[in-house]
Amino acid sequence: MSATTVNLFLDKRASKGDEGVIKWLVSHEGKQRLFTTGLKISEQDWDFLKKHKSGMPGQVKNDYRRKLWNKLFGSTYEEEYTGKEVESYLGRARTIVGKLEDDFSFQRFAYEISMFGQELKPSKETRDKNNVIQALTLKANEMNKEGRIGNALSYTSTSTSLLRFLESLTEKQRQELLNLPPLPIKEAKKKEIVLRFEYLTPAFLTTYEKWMLKHGRKRRGPKGSSSPATLTTVGIYCRHIRSVCNDAIDAGIMNRELYPFGKRRYMIPAGSNTKKALSKDDVLKIITHKCNPGFEQRSRDLWVFSYLCNGMNMNDICRIRWQDIEGDRLTFIRQKTARSTRGNQNTIKVTLFKETFDIIERWAVKSKNPKDYVFPFLEHDMTPERQKTVINQVVKITNQYMKDIAAANEITGDVNTYSARHSFATILLQSEAPLAFISQSLGHTSISTTESYLGSFDDEKTKKYLSALL
Repeated sequence: MSATTVNLFLDKRASKGDEGVIKWLVSHEGKQRLFTTGLKISEQDWDFLKKHKSGMPGQVKNDYRRKLWNKLFGSTYEEEYTGKEVESYLGRARTIVGKLEDDFSFQRFAYEISMFGQELKPSKETRDKNNVIQALTLKANEMNKEGRIGNALSYTSTSTSLLRFLESLTEKQRQELLNLPPLPIKEAKKKEIVLRFEYLTPAFLTTYEKWMLKHGRKRRGPKGSSSPATLTTVGIYCRHIRSVCNDAIDAGIMNRELYPFGKRRYMIPAGSNTKKALSKDDVLKIITHKCNPGFEQRSRDLWVFSYLCNGMNMNDICRIRWQDIEGDRLTFIRQKTARSTRGNQNTIKVTLFKETFDIIERWAVKSKNPKDYVFPFLEHDMTPERQKTVINQVVKITNQYMKDIAAANEITGDVNTYSARHSFATILLQSEAPLAFISQSLGHTSISTTESYLGSFDDEKTKKYLSALL
């Protein structure tokens, strides 16, 4: 699929005089569409701003044009009436394109851009506390405010999935699973089902799981077809449902005796953990691969940096600051657990090798201010949504070029960014490093979590261990 791009365009066709309307020009798969921002400016102002779209010169004293530039091309600007800092017009459009990724469509973009900055709100019919869908939506809103964009999207996906499941039920199934009284056919078609917490029985969740494994994944768009969801996705969604159930019990909304999860009730599936570790030989092939300059070099370097830095994920790599590096030691706290872990945070200490210093030297920003990011991906004034979009793009490009490197070196295993973390853990285990050391290096608080990361031993190791039996 060709890349989707967004630029700003001054449309003068429907305007009089020298004014025009600023529009988003979106290009996708050889087609272009215009979407209006509703903002009118003069042609002279547009020509000036377009000339300096990469950066406003410091000597420009025209406050109007400086504010207009921030509104169109900057990172954020202050809304005139609310005083709220919001993402620029170009920035918000690119954030949406990054979020949609392979699910992009012009219709989807039009909806997302019209809803940008608006919190999800439950419909008037479901504004009561005893509503699972509303609880998931409100949880997503809270996480958005905290900057936990990925988790917020996951909770939103769970509520959307549950609504699709409810819509798929026949009247008979609704009566059996939700214990609802029968309705006349015409009324039943119009009736919106409110998912009460007491409806979340083990039977309901089991039926939902079976539906997910058959119809749970649906591509966006009016003609999107459904396909099976993975058991891992089922587990994620059900854990979100369990989370709002726990909140409802704490708030006195749900009776603790009706809690549907646990032994002899509904057991959330753990999903299958496909081992993603590479052999040490394959890792060395990647490290010694002669790269073409540019994205291939950068992608290989980021993968190797992750592997040598305790399996550090791309989110954490992008957020390294100069103050985190002291001598040959890098210390950081995983973003994944920074908000969820109570009490003392688990600080991870990384020993830097010559190879990692070389990577930093190749790609680091020129400024070495202690609070500046080391790598040139994030900026201080980026919104959490924009940061997530940028990091996702870095991961996407890295994975794309790593596939080419793997093919060139005849590596058949998975070489995405996550495989660097699994390879770090598994190769340490195969070199007989203590499990406790590996767990600490990964930043895990539980040994059992570490065990799920570890790949199986190769045949030679297996024979060596089994030889002790005779």
